[in-house]
Amino acid sequence: MNIKTCSIAIIILLSSIFMMFLKDHNLFLKFMNTLDENQTQIYHKIIKERLTLYFGGMLLGILIGLIYILSNKKTDRSVCMFIIIVFLTKMIVYKGYPKSTYMLYHLDNPKQVAAWTDIYTYMKKIWMISFILAIISYTILAWSFKM
Repeated sequence: MNIKTCSIAIIILLSSIFMMFLKDHNLFLKFMNTLDENQTQIYHKIIKERLTLYFGGMLLGILIGLIYILSNKKTDRSVCMFIIIVFLTKMIVYKGYPKSTYMLYHLDNPKQVAAWTDIYTYMKKIWMISFILAIISYTILAWSFKM
């Protein structure tokens, strides 16, 4: 097994899992409560667009990953490369694809902007925490199995 390739894949996978569990839904509810009906519709449209990008990037990543697996000799690191390809493709599509609008452009009072900023800073923080937790988890696993 290629330790470097698989360690990257495991860290990416674990950090994604940790991100799901660390999300604070109360921050999103607090933000939603500051929006009027029109802003709520815009927010739901943005959520739908972002989910489409997320899943579209994931599907494209799976397709590219499968092409990689089918076109290369099967090795111990094939699954690890597949995971890396899927998650990198998803991220590139999500981050790189032009968005139709941003919620910040539709906020019109300081309370809304403050609630949105709380979400933004929290998400940045949990991304970093999830990445650190993934590295620590991988290190513990690797040490336990004497990788």
